[in-house]
Amino acid sequence: MSDFTRAADSVIDQDDWERMATHAKMSPQDLKNKILPVLEGMAMPGVAAAAVTPVAFQLPATTKVAQCETQRFEISLFRIVGISGAATLCGTGAHDWSMELKFCLVLAGAEVWCTSYKFDPHNLGVCFNIDIALLNGQICFKLLVDAKKICLNINGKLCIWALGWHCEQFDIIPFCLPIP
Repeated sequence: MSDFTRAADSVIDQDDWERMATHAKMSPQDLKNKILPVLEGMAMPGVAAAAVTPVAFQLPATTKVAQCETQRFEISLFRIVGISGAATLCGTGAHDWSMELKFCLVLAGAEVWCTSYKFDPHNLGVCFNIDIALLNGQICFKLLVDAKKICLNINGKLCIWALGWHCEQFDIIPFCLPIP
């Protein structure tokens, strides 16, 4: 067992690994085997653990069913931290719509925390405080609405543990959807 693995075991308890593994749909040991080598490489001297990559996102084509349109997304925030999810906008006009957001935090390719939230014209923003073993911080989702479209703004600050906490802020608008 490497010094890094011993240090990680002193910071991250088995319950945290089990919670993250449930979201990742793999065993806690498989999740450790996937994540710890990547974090160990980031903890080497001269490597910025939380270096923000130029924020990159993948947006497959939207899918439309009846009065709903869904936009899937994958956003890389840091070297090994990202957000994946989908936003489904349904409605019949500028004052009669809702958007359901489902998203997961992704660490080294594994979904380690997932949740959902429902927006409407009177409920345009929400923030989540994150505190899961290797990640902590806050992620906020805000809808920016004008007469023709609704844009999703994602901002906040996340910290990742790699022999100490390394933090970065982000503020992006990955997509807009037309108002039904």
